[in-house]
Amino acid sequence: MIFVSLFSVAVLSPVVTAMERRLGWSRGRCSTVLVLAIVLVIGVVALILVQAISGSVRGFSDDLPQIVDRARHSDLGSFINRGSDSLETLRKHASDIANGVGKVSGGVAHVGASAFGAVALVFSVVFLTLFGLIDEPRWRDWIGSLLYRDKRERYLRVTDRIIHTTSRYMLGNLAISVICGTVYGVTALVLGLPYPLAVAVIAGILDLIPSVGATIAGIIVGLVALSVSLQALIVFVIVMVVYQQIENYILQPTIIGKAAQVSGFTVLSSVLAFGALFGLIGAIIGVPIAAALQIVAEELTAGRRARIAAEDAARKQPA
Repeated sequence: MIFVSLFSVAVLSPVVTAMERRLGWSRGRCSTVLVLAIVLVIGVVALILVQAISGSVRGFSDDLPQIVDRARHSDLGSFINRGSDSLETLRKHASDIANGVGKVSGGVAHVGASAFGAVALVFSVVFLTLFGLIDEPRWRDWIGSLLYRDKRERYLRVTDRIIHTTSRYMLGNLAISVICGTVYGVTALVLGLPYPLAVAVIAGILDLIPSVGATIAGIIVGLVALSVSLQALIVFVIVMVVYQQIENYILQPTIIGKAAQVSGFTVLSSVLAFGALFGLIGAIIGVPIAAALQIVAEELTAGRRARIAAEDAARKQPA
């Protein structure tokens, strides 16, 4: 809970600062308006979609074994199954997947059973985030006052880089995930696939996972499309390939840019490592955490790297 609040503060702090600069309001007022707006939007969306999503996901989980079976007996499914038995393996575990999805859906639909705990958790995160946003500059200045000038400037520079990197990456990733969920959901609706709302929600959530999320979502939706017809699968694959090119070469450079300047190896490693430790949430926040650790490592080694570069340059100069 505290970690979620601290991470939310890091993501939203630049937004509050921008509101202060543009609107001329106090930080407390900007933080309150922003947090209340987020809570209001999430609440309205939840009230509108929770029953539809839970019903769609529950129905999807009930029909998943039949969907897999239809896909397995299609022409393309028979060809795939003959070569690797992958669909046969998926059929054997479809009931387990359906039960898991059903439990998740049931938890969403019957959240009233533990309403007090859920409300307490939500209010705790909301108020911790709100007070964290209001007090974040004060705490940073207080910690900086404990350091000498050179270390204070270094500390403020590093924290600024970490906060702006985390904020830009997560907000951009969220925007791209909304676009992905919308594209996949509209495609599912146009193609007449079952449970288009569930498809959109699943695709949007999975797209939050860097590098592999959109592909995993595409495989799931592709399986649903195959249960309808081979033509639906072909059309969806074309849409998926085109969208992924747009996301990789237009959306991500434009929206996220080079906010998290980490290599592809680091991205996949952080997703796998933090995903194994903390599940889906860990896979989503793994990249900004890895970027923050990289920023700290770069700052700690900056002096040594500068000395080595100067020594190398001196050696290259003729005597």
